[in-house]
Amino acid sequence: MGSYLTRFRQSDGHGMNKVERMGGTYHPYSPDTIADYEMMLSASCSNAVARAQEALRRLDAGGTLVDTEPLAQLLLRAEAVSSSRIEGLEMPASKLLEYEELDRLGVEHRLDGTEAQVLGNLHALTGSLSRVGEGTPLTLDMICGLNRVLLAGTWLEGAGGIIRTEQNWIGGNRVNPVGAAYVPPVPEDVPALMDDLVAFLGSSELPSVAKAAVAHAQLETIHPFADGNGRSGRALVHVVLKAAGMSRATVPPVSLVLATDRDRYIANLTAFRCEDASARTGSMNGWVEYFANALTLSCERAEEFERTLLQIREGWLRRTGFRAGSAGRQLLSLLLGTPALSIKTAQALTGKSYPAARGAILACVEAGILRQNSKNRKSGIYVADDVVAAFNAYERSLATLSGDTSVE
Repeated sequence: MGSYLTRFRQSDGHGMNKVERMGGTYHPYSPDTIADYEMMLSASCSNAVARAQEALRRLDAGGTLVDTEPLAQLLLRAEAVSSSRIEGLEMPASKLLEYEELDRLGVEHRLDGTEAQVLGNLHALTGSLSRVGEGTPLTLDMICGLNRVLLAGTWLEGAGGIIRTEQNWIGGNRVNPVGAAYVPPVPEDVPALMDDLVAFLGSSELPSVAKAAVAHAQLETIHPFADGNGRSGRALVHVVLKAAGMSRATVPPVSLVLATDRDRYIANLTAFRCEDASARTGSMNGWVEYFANALTLSCERAEEFERTLLQIREGWLRRTGFRAGSAGRQLLSLLLGTPALSIKTAQALTGKSYPAARGAILACVEAGILRQNSKNRKSGIYVADDVVAAFNAYERSLATLSGDTSVE
């Protein structure tokens, strides 16, 4: 499957303590190429992949909501938030939704480094998926573009989308790779490995879920960028699935499931990097089966969330009695996917006049569906607390292995 090389770092006196200053051996991993490898799926792995692909089709076709757009928008945001969380980047979903509305209004707002990275994750997902259709070729420029958007607005923006020319590592200390938990391939091997990954994406006959799983693990193994490799790899999953026609309307929030059990996620990625050639097929099958089961679970929980959104909308309709075709009726559906918005945005989304949009907003405020956000009162942002609360509960349910927050 690959091999761990032995390299020696000569101490150069740099560092703030003894550990950072010392020299020693470290072991970069040199993975095998995957473009020409004919992977045979085991029976259990094949069954897991089939279940995942069926769950994706069912979610993408839409269930209880006639219009899947509200669900798609919220799932996209859930994926961006949770993919960032795996890297230790925390940002409340409510704040993300408010910042999006400020961006739509053209209102400047100050972001800290974490917020910039989470928003970058959302922009990378949104932008890349908008440019991908069924059959779109997946190129090196596209993968680099994911990373470029991810790092925009951060202190590493200048390195965004650029294949690294220096050694990087995970864990250990910040000065040298001695004692690191994982050391990716040496920089001179990275360009050829990325070309091989792109060739795999263009030629592999694996089912799309298996292809996405292998591509993600291989990108994580190569670690080709200065930062944002994990988020780039998880965004690549959705690009691969959409190019295969598996998720045209929705984004399965698989990172919500992976973030729930981060240690097992990392352990399975580590097992993917085995050294024993005779164990290569088994290690790849183990990773693909694990990933496929996580994807299935993410789709099942997303369908449950979809039913919750429908119940919220039905409750709103009973409380307001908006007539069909009115700005108010349109607004109730829009709020499911855009629960933080202004009158200007409501006007744009409904296609109604400003007075009609304003009247619909105020009617929803009177009915207790919307409240004006006190932090952004000057910008006139209104928030649908029912949807935000349901979104937070959905995230919490996926933050426990059982899905039952009352037990765990």
